[in-house]
Amino acid sequence: MKKIALLSCYSGVVDRGVETFVLEIGKRLGKDYDLTVFCPETIASHGKFKIKKIKHGIAKPKSSKGILGKFYLDVQSLKILIFTLWSLPQLFRGKYDLVIPVNGGWQIAMVRIVTKLTGAKMLITGHAGIGSDDAWNLLWQPDIFIALTHAQAQWAKRLSNDIKVVQIPNGVDLHTFNPKVPAAKISLPKPIVICASALVPYKRIDLTIRAIAMAKNLSLLVIGDGELKGAVDSLGKRLLGPRYLRLVIPYDQMPGYYKAAKLFTLASQTEAFGIAYVEAMACNLPVVTTKDKSRIEIIGEAGVVVNTGNLNRYSKALSYVARSNFNNKPYAQALNFSWNKVATRYTQTIRNLLGQ
Repeated sequence: MKKIALLSCYSGVVDRGVETFVLEIGKRLGKDYDLTVFCPETIASHGKFKIKKIKHGIAKPKSSKGILGKFYLDVQSLKILIFTLWSLPQLFRGKYDLVIPVNGGWQIAMVRIVTKLTGAKMLITGHAGIGSDDAWNLLWQPDIFIALTHAQAQWAKRLSNDIKVVQIPNGVDLHTFNPKVPAAKISLPKPIVICASALVPYKRIDLTIRAIAMAKNLSLLVIGDGELKGAVDSLGKRLLGPRYLRLVIPYDQMPGYYKAAKLFTLASQTEAFGIAYVEAMACNLPVVTTKDKSRIEIIGEAGVVVNTGNLNRYSKALSYVARSNFNNKPYAQALNFSWNKVATRYTQTIRNLLGQ
């Protein structure tokens, strides 16, 4: 059986898009491959894959890395480097056929050196999105680059036309996220708009709060934590009063909170994919989000994409979707992103890559 190593230095520390990808794809690839996930904390593998714990003081990541972050010299990037360096001896000893590093920066450089020395292949997933971070990943000439959207695939091919690029989206567990999930009880006036997100600058939660305030009759439920939680709570309580609530809940309880809402929104400036979109749509929630090629592709007819930087347009879009009936369009769109379908495409791609 072919051996795969997957490096994820935040799995078990936070539950974000990349960490959800690691867990979900790991459970499925583990059926066909001898898969080991390198991570700092134990995660729920359910016996589908092995775990190698690399302990070195990884903390929750910050989005604002400053000028040093552009050169991967900030504290966060250096901790990823240390995590990777501690993993190297086991990568050499493990004789892996494929290595999948998901944290970017120096991790990509270190893994590329290892794979050149051992003859293993390197697969990169485009979780950073269109921009400098994934441009750096492509610079290291992975054996294959997985683009999450068609727009990202076209960008990657233009940037590095000699690298194999395959488009495979992120997914959603339709057994966990679906329209039949019981709704959680929430002490907010209806209709409720839900926003599930890390509270970091580029997610622009402040725009969502201001747009909800302009809509007058909508409540906002924010699910998430992060460096801006104080500023977000202060603004939410000041502009929305009893129409604002922020919670931090375990990931496995998310479906019930999606079901308690009327629609989902996220005004992030950029987004490589956004697993929260497909989770919300799987619970049959329409979506209002920022307009760009990738999100037009993901959302389809299951909501409205708009210039969220224009508060008037953003607010009107939220009100329109709140009073509209999208029937089962969101759930139908989510069916395109089943983790089982996604894993099948990964399996086929890896088989081709490893010459099976």
